[in-house]
Amino acid sequence: MFRKWLVFAILVGGFFVLNASTFASLGVVLFVMADDLGWSYTSAGLGFTVLGLAVGLTGFLPAFLLPRIGARQTFALGFVLVGAGFGLASASEALMTFFAAMCFVGAGFSLAGNVTAVWLIGEWFPIRTARMIGLYLMLGGIGDIVGPGLSYYVVEWTSWRANWTILAGVCGMLVILGALAIPKDKTSYRERETNEGALEGSAARSSENWKTAVFRPLFLVIAAAVTFNLACVTTVHSMAVSHLKLIGLSPSVGALGLSFMAFVSLAFKGLAGPLCERFSSKHLLAVSMALQAVGIVLFAIAMSPAIVVVSSLLFGAGWGITVVATMVVLIERFGRVLGAQLLGVSHQISSVAAFGPLAAGLAADKVGSFAPVFFVFAIALGLLALFIQVLRDPGLSKLQLTGTTQETGSADALKA
Repeated sequence: MFRKWLVFAILVGGFFVLNASTFASLGVVLFVMADDLGWSYTSAGLGFTVLGLAVGLTGFLPAFLLPRIGARQTFALGFVLVGAGFGLASASEALMTFFAAMCFVGAGFSLAGNVTAVWLIGEWFPIRTARMIGLYLMLGGIGDIVGPGLSYYVVEWTSWRANWTILAGVCGMLVILGALAIPKDKTSYRERETNEGALEGSAARSSENWKTAVFRPLFLVIAAAVTFNLACVTTVHSMAVSHLKLIGLSPSVGALGLSFMAFVSLAFKGLAGPLCERFSSKHLLAVSMALQAVGIVLFAIAMSPAIVVVSSLLFGAGWGITVVATMVVLIERFGRVLGAQLLGVSHQISSVAAFGPLAAGLAADKVGSFAPVFFVFAIALGLLALFIQVLRDPGLSKLQLTGTTQETGSADALKA
């Protein structure tokens, strides 16, 4: 009983650190570095792009490593890479050195982040998986809120080099805690010495499921939902102030709207888990995407602060529920092992969401408004909400469950 909560606490702590130290606070540190090292703001801003691409393009790594080396080693390796990246960032003089550091951080983020957490949560909390995923995302997401402030004061009181060094030390502590507290997985993947034959059969069956699952319409719709959710969030966050200024509202309204949206999203990530246990996760995902679509339409046409508040409420609720519901649907419909692997694949696919802000900027340059891109996102989310309602269960969850049970029984027989 105690061990599973210790594992959960380490996962939450790791996710908190990842959120607080990367995307949320990078801008605080990055432009201090730019002033100190003589980088242009444009060049420094590419650090965000490099980090985002590194996270997206390495999204397949957890799916590849988890069945082979286990969650403990994957989690530890992730924070080794993140810590190495922060250490390299602290020693940066040239821009390319910093970009290399962000590549390490991005790869580590993928390994130690949501895919590994979902794998472990599904293993240690098989009955309350949805609830615990939501709680994990909500508590770890607090790092997005406190991270920028912490980084600001650390840089003010010390230096940007000290900030990166401290973060590298924190990652080292997480490596040690993860290695000590996360045990070997309970699945037959770890029964190599006693059940090599069962392992080989499991690997073959997993490969077959993988090849089938990536082309399943349900997975493709979920991957699209993850992608458009991320595209909406990044585009709204990057263009909100400029968009509202174009339609006659003050920048402060945009800033307050974004803050409110983030708090609503955080709250609904915590609520989404129990909701997924009470209602169909597929239906809940459809509702969340519909809420997000309505929210982004209202944001596109917002002519008063009141409309901005309503749009932030709807968009934030849809955003938070979508993040949790996509994970839960993958686990429910594809099984814990394959579902976690497919989550990594969907994260890799979602790297194209980085082009959302670019598309919005091009639209503003051409037609003088960001709204057309917001409308396109809303239509896409609406269609995905419809598609997710009519798609059937792929039937792979039962297959994996049966295979795992058989392998466990074989291992027990061999041990006996």
